[in-house]
Amino acid sequence: MKTIRVLPCVIILALVGGAFLGCSRGPSEEELKYAELQQQFAAIQQQFDVLKQLRVDLAGQRTAVAEIEAVEEKKRTEEQTAALEEAKTKVSELATAQDGEYESLQGALADFLNTGLNDFPAAPETKAALDVYAEEAILVSRDMVKKAGDYKKATSHLIAASSLYEQAGLETSVPLMDEVAALEEWRFITQERFDAVKKNMTKEEVKEIAGVPYYQNIQKDEKAGVETWLYRKTEGGAAAIYFKMKTDKVYNKNFEAVKVKVVE
Repeated sequence: MKTIRVLPCVIILALVGGAFLGCSRGPSEEELKYAELQQQFAAIQQQFDVLKQLRVDLAGQRTAVAEIEAVEEKKRTEEQTAALEEAKTKVSELATAQDGEYESLQGALADFLNTGLNDFPAAPETKAALDVYAEEAILVSRDMVKKAGDYKKATSHLIAASSLYEQAGLETSVPLMDEVAALEEWRFITQERFDAVKKNMTKEEVKEIAGVPYYQNIQKDEKAGVETWLYRKTEGGAAAIYFKMKTDKVYNKNFEAVKVKVVE
């Protein structure tokens, strides 16, 4: 997933009075502008629905690929081999379509919110558009963690999104704030999560329990055949989990691998 387009840091909100009042001489300029905003949001909803369906279809095709690849190659039937190639082609096509639709949606959201937040902060469409923006921001933050273990950057990304609600005087999205809380909780290793890591666990199993290590805290010793994952602790220092590179499985761990330096 590509990085989400971020709206301008400071959006000056204009208090609009009488935006929804009628006019005996026909629609006012304000009402016409609001009607256009409503049309913009309707288009955004359609784009969002298309994007979500693309994600569902892409996930389905990736599952199909994984299921066939789980079968030993020499044991695959001709039908399975053909199905695998077809599924891989669809994955590529759907991924391209998803990226394109995502970029298009982000552009439409940016344009909409720059008007909605300034001119119609109290409009229901503005709140709904912010919720779409927040939902996409959550997915991007999860991608940051999955790819690089960057909980700090992911949290900052969501806080930036929450500030848009604050500027408009709106209640922040509950899922957004729940995600921020979860990221803060997983940013540092705890004794409990560390103790749950057992010998011979795979890397994926460790990530599920201890979290994803920050990419700069992954160290490889090719000569010793050992890969070390360092996890920061809230009190300072770091815990370490060691993998045999030959098997990619845990063989040892040390909660006090990097101790806090105390100045006398």
